[in-house]
Amino acid sequence: MYIKINLLPQEFRPRKTLIAFDYKVVLIFLIVLAAAGLAGYYVHINRALAGEVKQLSNLQNQQAMIRDTVELKNEVDVLKKKITERVAIIKELTGDSDVRFDMLKHINSIVPENLWLSNISENVLSGRIVFTIEGMSYVKKDISRFLEGLENYKKFKSVALESITPSPLETQDAFQFILNVELLTNKPAAPAPGKK
Repeated sequence: MYIKINLLPQEFRPRKTLIAFDYKVVLIFLIVLAAAGLAGYYVHINRALAGEVKQLSNLQNQQAMIRDTVELKNEVDVLKKKITERVAIIKELTGDSDVRFDMLKHINSIVPENLWLSNISENVLSGRIVFTIEGMSYVKKDISRFLEGLENYKKFKSVALESITPSPLETQDAFQFILNVELLTNKPAAPAPGKK
């Protein structure tokens, strides 16, 4: 190790500056300062990115809620359409139910003692509602009385006897009969249930 000694007189010596700059220290200081700046910028960017991610998450949640709402609305629309169709079918099927109930009640009240019914079916023929009534009786006079009772019903447009035939399965004299009754309607006839 060498000791540097300046032997020049004081007036010839170089003047000392108040602050001696060491370039290595300055360079290290600048590097540390730049690293601190980069670290601060990184923290700032990281926080901004976290805010953007949070906002994106909120937007995705809102989008999911809107999608669920749209799907629910579509399901409600489908159910509403099905319910409307079913209500229309029920209205169509039960539109004349009061008339039919009253008709069956009247038929039940005029059936003679020695006559019984085996079948009542409904048909739509050229826009007309026609009921076919099948039954059996031991006395033709009871069939005539039954026809007369049907003709007295105000909601029947016409009553027609189609056939009277002897019953082959009876030991006594019995007669099978078929008659057609047209229902008086004020509106276009709807298809009968189960028929097209």
